[in-house]
Amino acid sequence: MMIIRQPPVFAKFSDTGNFHPAESTPWIVIGDTTSNVSSNAVAVGPQVHRPSFQVQKTDSVTSIKTTLLPNLMRETQPTPVPKCSPIQRIVFLKTHKTASTTMASVFERYGYYRNLTFAVGKRHVLSFEYKFSRGNVMKFPKMKGKPFDMLTNHARYSREEMNAVVPNATYITILRKPEDQVDSAFGYFEMYRGMKIGSEPNPLETFMDDPMKYYKGHKYHMWQLSRNGMLFDLGLDHKYDEDDQKINEKIKELAGEFDLVLISEYLDESLLLMKKLLCWEYTDIVYLSSGIRSKSHRYDKDRDLRNKIRMWSHGDVLLYDHFNKTLWKKIRDYGPSFQTDLKYFRDLNKSVYDECVNPSKWNKHDIREDKLILKNDSEWCRSVIRADMGYTKMIRKSMVDRFGPNGILGFINWLF
Repeated sequence: MMIIRQPPVFAKFSDTGNFHPAESTPWIVIGDTTSNVSSNAVAVGPQVHRPSFQVQKTDSVTSIKTTLLPNLMRETQPTPVPKCSPIQRIVFLKTHKTASTTMASVFERYGYYRNLTFAVGKRHVLSFEYKFSRGNVMKFPKMKGKPFDMLTNHARYSREEMNAVVPNATYITILRKPEDQVDSAFGYFEMYRGMKIGSEPNPLETFMDDPMKYYKGHKYHMWQLSRNGMLFDLGLDHKYDEDDQKINEKIKELAGEFDLVLISEYLDESLLLMKKLLCWEYTDIVYLSSGIRSKSHRYDKDRDLRNKIRMWSHGDVLLYDHFNKTLWKKIRDYGPSFQTDLKYFRDLNKSVYDECVNPSKWNKHDIREDKLILKNDSEWCRSVIRADMGYTKMIRKSMVDRFGPNGILGFINWLF
């Protein structure tokens, strides 16, 4: 019997691809097999959207394609696209403080509800100080050496080792303006504490007035992200921070190895390109922000301070500028329907926000960031707002349930 996870709505499925309004108990029909999944049923939220579903069989997994159209958009469909098969073998290389957690949750939502396999570790971060190694990934006995479909958790880039875990993958990452990425990392990881400048009116400005004074000792938390942090995540060691030749060689290497580099400042545009690349649906790429840095951990940056950060993280500036230009070339190559499709996606994403989010309240449990709060507790809304760490826990448990824990330590890790 084939079992698939119930997607985040009430529905009946058949392998003809037809949608049937849900009754009191949803059923999933795969071929001649019917399974009752009432134990996982979740009440439907407000009927702003009417979902439709298509189940497709593949060699390894059952793919659930979802199309969730707001009422206001039923008359205006997006530009038709050629038929293609969705890409589901993906490495998403997370870079710190670039909206990568929001993006990771998009990939994880897609994969979790399709029972794809994930390369996960015993901890949320697979690797940071050192480059990724296949040994960072938990072993699952019943997979019997089969490759994983996705790698989405933080892992410092190592192409050879990642290829060994997720072969023939599509590689995607995301970048952000260096002056804002450094600011965000500095505040979020509270680097000023180790520098002992927390009492300064603007600790970031104090750091940038003489950055080497603090940097050379590496005596503060996550120091690796305070200079060229994106290049570091992408595999370039800090000994090359001032070596433009080595930096440009690395950028050229990355340009040949990554299929798409998203830009945080143009996330919607980037996601539209990603949708086309992966042959996904619009609802596969909808998102809600995983967190917005709180005012207490933000710093004013005038032009002078921004310029100082850009000089300090010169390597990341070269990296960002190259892939920002690449993004806009891809947008030009997309074709004349880009603006129409972009508007469609933004309207859809706004309708998800309007349906799911309470705009008047914020979750402030973590003083470093403010998080959205749901007003609609439907499974669909929970699936969209759920962040990377939440998905990782669910994915790890699912992998153990399906493929067995890695010995007693894996079993204990699964329990807790």
